Amino acid sequence: MDVKKIAMILAITVLLPLFVGLFTDAVYQQPKYENYCNNTYYDYPKAIPATPTPVTCTDVYANPEVQKCNTDKGTPEFNYDSNNCQVFKSCNYCNVGYTDASQKYNRNIFFVLLPVGLIVVILGLYLLVDYLGAGLMFAGLIIMFYATMRYFSDMSKVLRALVILIELLVIMWIGYKKIEHNKNPLDAFKSKKINKSQSKITVKKKR
Repeated sequence: MDVKKIAMILAITVLLPLFVGLFTDAVYQQPKYENYCNNTYYDYPKAIPATPTPVTCTDVYANPEVQKCNTDKGTPEFNYDSNNCQVFKSCNYCNVGYTDASQKYNRNIFFVLLPVGLIVVILGLYLLVDYLGAGLMFAGLIIMFYATMRYFSDMSKVLRALVILIELLVIMWIGYKKIEHNKNPLDAFKSKKINKSQSKITVKKKR
C-alpha cells in the first residue's frame, strides 16, 4: 500500500477518536470532585504537655454511628476532646454523591459513544475509498473500546460479557467483509451492473 494512504489511515485512526472525545467532553462535562467535596476543615490533636497524664481512649470505630457511616460508604469525621481522644463528629457523604454522578456519567458516555463507534465502523465498511474506509473502521473500533472502558468497571458481570460478545461479533463481521472477501460490500452490486452493460453490448454487436 502507498505510504500516503497508510499516513491517511493513521491520521484518521488517531484524530477521529480524539475529536469525538474532546467534543463529547465539551458538550457533556465530567463531574468534578470539588463540586461535591470542598476543602473540609479537620480537627487536629492538641499539643501534648511536657508531663502527659496517662489516658485510655475508647475505640472510636466501635461507635455504632461510625460503623453505620462506613456501611453507607460515607467518610466519618472526628473531633478531639481535651484528652486528645477522637470523638465522632459527623458523616460526610460528599464522596458518595461524586461517585454516583461519575457512574451515571460513564454510563451515559457508554450508551452514546458505543453506537457512534459502531456507525463509524459501518461507514468505513461501505465507503468506496478503501484506505479512508480502513481509517474509519480503526477509529470506530477505538471509540467503541474507549466507551467500553469508561463504563466497564460499573457494569454487571452479565453486561460485561454481553458487551464483549457484541464487540467480538462486530470485529468478526468486519473481518469477514473486508479481510476474507477483500472487497467492498458494494462491489458485488457494481459487478452486476458491469456484466449487464457488457451483455447489452454483445447483443448489439450480434445484431
